[in-house]
Amino acid sequence: MFSAEHIARDHALVRAVHEAFMPIDDETFQAIVDHMTYTEVAKGQEFISQGGPNDRLGVMVDGLMRGVEFIDGDDHTQMFFDSPCFVTEYVGFLRRKPACFSIVALEDSRLYVLTYDDLQKLYSMSKTGERLGRMIAEGVIASVVEEVRSFRFDSATERYEELVARFPRIVQRVPQYMVASYLGVTPESLSRIRAKLSRS
Repeated sequence: MFSAEHIARDHALVRAVHEAFMPIDDETFQAIVDHMTYTEVAKGQEFISQGGPNDRLGVMVDGLMRGVEFIDGDDHTQMFFDSPCFVTEYVGFLRRKPACFSIVALEDSRLYVLTYDDLQKLYSMSKTGERLGRMIAEGVIASVVEEVRSFRFDSATERYEELVARFPRIVQRVPQYMVASYLGVTPESLSRIRAKLSRS
């Protein structure tokens, strides 16, 4: 069992992740916590499986995960999740569809999890909850649109610089082939990008 201090720290992180979208009152936050289930995902295990049920939204308070799509035996990195943050395959979760990709722990990870149905109950309990749900969904959609735009118009170097700016710890903690896969380049090309940036 965790100490009261440890749980309080976790709950503070959970609240911070939600309040990145909008402030929430104590009553709304307590309702969120009351519906959450604590989960641990060991390194190498899946939190969500590609093609499987996609009805869980996690708030990761410790750890690191990767969204990975498996195609014809190859794996393609879709995104990274660095704590503290929300974790799910967002589009499928919001549309009640099977997961388009798996989410795999790159490190031992700890999460507080809400089911889709519990989330809908929370949103219906108050206007604050309803507004929070809408803002989270809008934030997710904006993030997906930005990813698509970046792939179409940004160079691999620009995408790497953006990755480092957003997730400065990831490039030290993630195998380079996963970073290369996320950028859509070969590991050799990534090495050249990093060498060029180190000289500039």
